[in-house]
Amino acid sequence: MHEPDGFLLSLHAAAREVPFEVFQEHALNLLRQILPFDAARWGMARHDARGAEFHAPYLYNDSSETLKDYDEVREDDHAAHWCLANLDTALNFHLPDLYVQNRTPGLLDYVHRYRHIQALIIGRRCGEAGMRQAISLYRAYEDKPFAEAQRRMLEVVFPHLAEALQTSMAFHVERIRPRGGEIVWSLAICDTAGEFRFVEPGFCDLLREEWPNLAQRSLPRQLAGLIGGARKARFQGRAALFVIEVVHGTVFVRARVRVPVDALSPRELEVARLAVAGLTHKEIAKVLALAPATVRNHLQAIHERAGVHTNAELVQQLRYAGV
Repeated sequence: MHEPDGFLLSLHAAAREVPFEVFQEHALNLLRQILPFDAARWGMARHDARGAEFHAPYLYNDSSETLKDYDEVREDDHAAHWCLANLDTALNFHLPDLYVQNRTPGLLDYVHRYRHIQALIIGRRCGEAGMRQAISLYRAYEDKPFAEAQRRMLEVVFPHLAEALQTSMAFHVERIRPRGGEIVWSLAICDTAGEFRFVEPGFCDLLREEWPNLAQRSLPRQLAGLIGGARKARFQGRAALFVIEVVHGTVFVRARVRVPVDALSPRELEVARLAVAGLTHKEIAKVLALAPATVRNHLQAIHERAGVHTNAELVQQLRYAGV
């Protein structure tokens, strides 16, 4: 493939067919065929008091150490500042010259260390609260600058890259949306700072139900605080249940109304599933290596927590919740 039209056709097809977990790598592999580069950074960014702050961008052929080291010098990065201020315009830089002219030795050392010698950089608006989606393409050699035609090409294709990424996320949302049970789940997509990239109306309703005074366009701190922990986390609130999953720096949050069976412990839920499957106390005890009396105590607690009196009612509760 050597023509932009072929790239665009392949890109938008991949947004629907390639799993989200590997979509950005796939998309950049396609882009590299028509616009060669050695490394890339693609993700969300915003201005803060110290300059350009990147929120867990996808790194292509680049070391994860680049983000930590960049954070120490980003106040002086005039290139990133210019691109985030002049949206939809790609800038073609020879970074060593730029940082020599601006007397920024820390950034000069940084670009030589990571071989970010030539750069094409562009940003575009993404949602609210000053968020930008940005991409930086790097070449590692002094004698291989980007051409003006390649700068213009990035301006043409970057909106398609952003749209295709949004499509890929939307398809992933439908893949992970729970289908069992009768309760409707609503979803949102955030970056690792908790800033929303996509929110379904029902998700907003659940947030307001759980946090009536919430007015921001990001996850409340109780949920945002779970992002940096396990790959998947649960939060059981007063009114709603939230499940948080991080996939390659993108945060997917599922939410539904909380129901009584959500209060069951993992062991109680295990006992409940076996009971509604028709196993007796003794059979459950044998399967779980428990005493029959312990199983009876668990079932009594399960009925109380779920607000039911019989296993038939418990079946209805579990089916309704989809657990």
